[in-house]
Amino acid sequence: MKLVTYRTASAPKPRLGLLQADGAVLCLSSLHAGDARFASMAAFIAGGEAALAQARRDAQAHRPGGAHEVPAGRSILLTPLQRPPLMRDWGTMTAHPRFFLEMRARQRAQASPDPAAALEAARQEGQMDLPANWFTVPRFYTANPLNLAGPGQAIEWPAFAQTLDYELELAVVLGRSGKDIPRDQARDFILGVTLFNDFTARDVQAAEGQPAGKSKDFDGAYALGPCIVTLDELPDLYQLQVTSRINGETQTVDSTASMEIGFEDLIAYASRSCTLHAGEVFASGTFARGCGVETGRLLRPGDRIDLEAEHIGVLDNTIVPPGAGDSA
Repeated sequence: MKLVTYRTASAPKPRLGLLQADGAVLCLSSLHAGDARFASMAAFIAGGEAALAQARRDAQAHRPGGAHEVPAGRSILLTPLQRPPLMRDWGTMTAHPRFFLEMRARQRAQASPDPAAALEAARQEGQMDLPANWFTVPRFYTANPLNLAGPGQAIEWPAFAQTLDYELELAVVLGRSGKDIPRDQARDFILGVTLFNDFTARDVQAAEGQPAGKSKDFDGAYALGPCIVTLDELPDLYQLQVTSRINGETQTVDSTASMEIGFEDLIAYASRSCTLHAGEVFASGTFARGCGVETGRLLRPGDRIDLEAEHIGVLDNTIVPPGAGDSA
């Protein structure tokens, strides 16, 4: 199933639905009017397996053109999960962090009398190496769940920033709560998969000297969508092609096969002595060349950035000048 949160021009209140192959939406909120489990995505997730099983029955029973269907083109998709309890962004791939280590080493080397020798010395000293325990002690930062944007939403350029970037990521949404989850049971805690765009003010990030801070703390700093696809819809979670485009021009193509740490590993690790809550979002980290600082093409006002993943769809956002957005 492809679970969505949507609205229409005539009914602005967000509703829960199932996205159909032709773009129509089966409205679960109206189909189950009065049932609190179908009032929102958060309520649906809290409804657990019973709510999920009912939605599956609804999907199987649905016939195109039914009374609770919103025709294609009439729905406006929103971020599928509004205000998740927590978002963690991980580093499951090494190409992206290695790029930044080398970039910073090159910048430091340029300040020396012999940049080439300084760069080689930095390489020999291991300044471009990731920590030896990178795969056994996964890294993450927590992201602000109040700053989420959805598909089609304008992202207002943060007024404090000079350079703005995107990051191509995938994310899973937890469908169950748990603690000390064994890795071989971790997949049972995943409701589904979606796309995640991690916008970053690169100049502020460089000034802060850390991966996350104010550089990722502004309205619309994260985009999620267009839908949450349940795992039974995917042939293989770790064989999905992912693509980024700016104004229709492809920037990178990669695959979830590049993930060197799986979501199951992350769930098991994060749940050690810590209760994970249904609705939490775990993002993959950035795919290789999945951001503008790696490709040399940072964002500009007016750009449309599309992230796409097989079997999931397209998460599209447009960058607008300060004061012209709708991301608040």
